[in-house]
Amino acid sequence: MVLAPIERLPVELLQPIFIAAGHSIALIEASTYIAARLSSEYIYHSTCNYYLTDVRGTRAELSAVQTYIFASRWMTWSFFKSWIMRRYGLAGCLCGRTPKEGCFDAQWPPNFEDTSQMLFSRSHLPQLSIVKGRIPKKLLSGPWTRDKIEFLRFLLWITAMTVDWMNPETAQVAIDGRKQAMLDRNLEAVELFNHNRRLGRPADLGTVLFAVMHAGCDRSIVYDTLLAANMWYGRKTARCSAELHKWCQSRIANGDPKGRWLQKKLWESCILDHRGDAETREHIRQYLDPTTEAYEGGPEDMFTTHKLHWNEVCSSFSSLVGYMLQLATLYVNRINQRHSITGR
Repeated sequence: MVLAPIERLPVELLQPIFIAAGHSIALIEASTYIAARLSSEYIYHSTCNYYLTDVRGTRAELSAVQTYIFASRWMTWSFFKSWIMRRYGLAGCLCGRTPKEGCFDAQWPPNFEDTSQMLFSRSHLPQLSIVKGRIPKKLLSGPWTRDKIEFLRFLLWITAMTVDWMNPETAQVAIDGRKQAMLDRNLEAVELFNHNRRLGRPADLGTVLFAVMHAGCDRSIVYDTLLAANMWYGRKTARCSAELHKWCQSRIANGDPKGRWLQKKLWESCILDHRGDAETREHIRQYLDPTTEAYEGGPEDMFTTHKLHWNEVCSSFSSLVGYMLQLATLYVNRINQRHSITGR
């Protein structure tokens, strides 16, 4: 195959041409030979600096390029962390500013193991919040390694990246990835799916049923899934699942404490055997409690719960909305009182 003139250029000339062309991804996509010649740490870092820290072109164009970058084979968790340290190390915060430039709550060094421990606000956003591309499929499916979970958690917490639900293949990968996390008994991966709407529909009875009937009824995973389902759907209306209660009765009959444990969790979640079940209605007013029917199950049946900051954000927002509604009501009442006094 005859190479085009630009493909015959040495790397020393090809690299500055790529940069001068606005880090043209089209140039890389046009030739696998050029892409191979531009495969270097220098170009990777330069490309990230250009596209991940500032707005370039239209929103659609920038999103497409960012999607391409994160889907690339070279974009690994190890590389991404090294780029972040090099890019933001001098400023000392992911906001990209020094205290003299306006940073008032430096988040440094980054907590890569659990990014959700890093707190930002509207007045102190990480610079990477402008990243609005699509989450790559490689981060939505198993095997659920430590690196994959940390990388996905970082993107969900720091950036505005989303799953491309309009793409049937990507959507199925995300759905299967959630199930695989349960089958692998990987609590941290399950928590990401359960508490982030960007990763799919909220947990429901079907999700709980899968965790119990098909994924071994890992107590930590079942509890978190029930917690998420209760959070999204509430407990005002009792739900019913004869299958789940039948499973509990079978385990109880065999002397398995997990049967009574799950039965208690179902009652606390207002999930009844069938409508009008008088025997269980007395338990409806209870709340999901990690301490009830607790037992030591050994290494193969451990029960763990995590304090998730995703839920704190939801709770804080709900509290703020409630507070604002109270202020609005107080204001309206005072206006009405004033009008009644003045006769207007």
